[in-house]
Amino acid sequence: MTLTSDQLWEQIEEAGHNREAVEAYRSNMGEQYTPLDNWEEWISQFEEANQGEMTTREFAEQLADEAFIPADSPQWVFTYFDYEKFERDLFMGDYWESNGYIFRSI
Repeated sequence: MTLTSDQLWEQIEEAGHNREAVEAYRSNMGEQYTPLDNWEEWISQFEEANQGEMTTREFAEQLADEAFIPADSPQWVFTYFDYEKFERDLFMGDYWESNGYIFRSI
């Protein structure tokens, strides 16, 4: 069964997804990712890619702090990590930003 656009948005919003984030993802993925026929598969891809609403700098700092710098590190350790370069490298291919939402390239 093919859903109408209104039915699709109802189901996506009922699943708890932010319409602005879905639209940001959709606009950057192209028409082949329009979820009208198989929204469950499409929304699964969206969920996998969506990292949340934040700036690219906030995302880079959060990821670096969680993945590379142990939480119990002394404060001076943080001065050695170049967040700006890490942010630049992340968004050269692994991640992308649209309208304040961060997505992982899948």
